[in-house]
Amino acid sequence: MNNSNTNIKRRVIPLILVSNYQVVKSREFKDHRTFGNLEQTITVFNHRNIDEIIVVDIDASKNATKINLELLNILSKNCLMPFSYGGGIRSNEDIRRCLLSGCEKVVINSKCIEDIEFIQKAVKVFGSQCIVASVDYKIIGKNSWQIFSHAGFDTTKLEPKQYVKDLVNSGAGELLLTSVNHEGNMKGYDTSFYEYVCNEINIPILLNCGCGKPEDINKLYSLGIDGFCAGSIFYYTKYGYKDIKDHLVKNNFNVRPG
Repeated sequence: MNNSNTNIKRRVIPLILVSNYQVVKSREFKDHRTFGNLEQTITVFNHRNIDEIIVVDIDASKNATKINLELLNILSKNCLMPFSYGGGIRSNEDIRRCLLSGCEKVVINSKCIEDIEFIQKAVKVFGSQCIVASVDYKIIGKNSWQIFSHAGFDTTKLEPKQYVKDLVNSGAGELLLTSVNHEGNMKGYDTSFYEYVCNEINIPILLNCGCGKPEDINKLYSLGIDGFCAGSIFYYTKYGYKDIKDHLVKNNFNVRPG
């Protein structure tokens, strides 16, 4: 069970979607719009003393293509902070290449759905500390959710709670929960799915999609969530990374000062 712990240092993590080496934004993973150059975006985040970032290559995720080694090279050359990479990871060799490039963690989604034992095999080789299992889900009714794959494009018939339990039991080091419905809407995080599955989880949880203001994170303080991923708030609002961190410190969150 994932319990609230005020001693946990809560993490605020920019999550960057990349297509054709450009930063893109979308709503519910549709209608992607180019927002800027990846290298320039990373430079901006470097200057803002970001603790860590997650970069997802949606081309590789959606099309099930190979990992983009050139993209990884750009990240390793430009990032001054630890970075995690997702997109096209389908083998232990892919994970090895990511880690050798300087990537701290890998984010795995579609391959887990195809082969739940893939995480277990990867953990045996690389350890759980570098494996983030990603769960994309859509709210389809009251107390009803559906798991998606390939960057939120393909549906599955997986039972959500059992799937999350299987990921945890496979040895994943962290779990990234992404609400497709909330992607890009900046109306606050979804907590319904987390509350549904939390009793199956004893590893760090990252919640993704919906953050539009610092107060959206305040509401989640008592839930024991370890990290909050965000994207649109950094591009479309007045709030910078330091603003969010300072706000959380003032509200008794245990975070690194911005």
